[in-house]
Amino acid sequence: MLRRQRQSEPSTSIEAEETLPLHRPSNTIGENGTSLAAKANTTHVAPSGSIGSIHHWKVLLHRRWYLAYPLIVLGAVSCVLIFGTLYSDLTTRDPCKVLEESKRSDGDAPATMPRLFHYQSKTDALTEETITWRTVLQISDDSQSYPNIDTPKSSGSEWKSVYWSDDACKRLVEEHFPTFADTYSSFPHTIQRVDSCRYLILSKYGGVYADTDISLHTAKAEELEQLIPDGVGLVESPYRYNEVFQNSLMTATATGHPFWDVAVEIMKERKGSNVVLSTTGPKMIGDAVEHYRSLQQETNGESDGKDTAVHTLPCELFQRLPSGEWDTTFLNVLGRDVLARAIPMKGCGRYGDGRCEITRHAGKASWTKDAGLV
Repeated sequence: MLRRQRQSEPSTSIEAEETLPLHRPSNTIGENGTSLAAKANTTHVAPSGSIGSIHHWKVLLHRRWYLAYPLIVLGAVSCVLIFGTLYSDLTTRDPCKVLEESKRSDGDAPATMPRLFHYQSKTDALTEETITWRTVLQISDDSQSYPNIDTPKSSGSEWKSVYWSDDACKRLVEEHFPTFADTYSSFPHTIQRVDSCRYLILSKYGGVYADTDISLHTAKAEELEQLIPDGVGLVESPYRYNEVFQNSLMTATATGHPFWDVAVEIMKERKGSNVVLSTTGPKMIGDAVEHYRSLQQETNGESDGKDTAVHTLPCELFQRLPSGEWDTTFLNVLGRDVLARAIPMKGCGRYGDGRCEITRHAGKASWTKDAGLV
């Protein structure tokens, strides 16, 4: 019986051992005050938790860089625009000093300059800007039109205005510039015909041409006349990153100036292109000036007694950049104001401040609405 009991003890012990729960660390507090169970658990999960935390911070950092990119770009653009604005302001000449330097040395108006003020438009309705010319020049008569043009040439004589329509320009080309007629009719854009007509007008009649969005701000005609140089005068462009001159304001103290012949020849050479700026616009007129001046150097400026020079009508007096003016479409304003600052260039003065400002170009880009690209 005793033997049987002893033999059964191991069996009971094994069963008891199998029925006991698995051993787990107790919550006994260790020497450093940390629960042994907590220490065991911490030891087990630490590697996985560390990897997760690192991955989490990497994701956050990556997202923050994406958020920072626009701020970095915005900051860089702002720095460029601020620098361009400061550079323009610091390099602007005193307009009143420019005014004194630009006056004719003899102090008088050009003696034989045709007193004609030319303007172009789809209709004969006068803009507010064109009215300022008629007021200052004391033009009381209705505008003349081609071919009935009376040309006052003596100093002190009254000014007359001439309205040029598209039909009048076409007739002028056909009747007085027949070799240019094919080029004129082949231009794909209306503005190219409008541009080219301006040069032919001053070649044939002389006088002053101004766009219908340019206003005159002198007190009397004599102040303007004293600033008109002998020969040809071309307004300086405020957009110096793109061009040197513009064709929005031009003067000619005599008819038949040889410079216009050079311009006509360049337009003939480029008639196959539909790029307005380089075929008939400011880029073309700048190239014509460069070519004409090189020809003048070769011939030592020989002429038939007329002043054959081409002069600059300084932008400080005649065409300041209308920064901040909402005078045209949003895209035009954006392009004008941003590009003028993004590319550092010499300034022309504050637009509209009235300080020695002879003419003011509103920059309405009226040809894009009236003449159109057709």
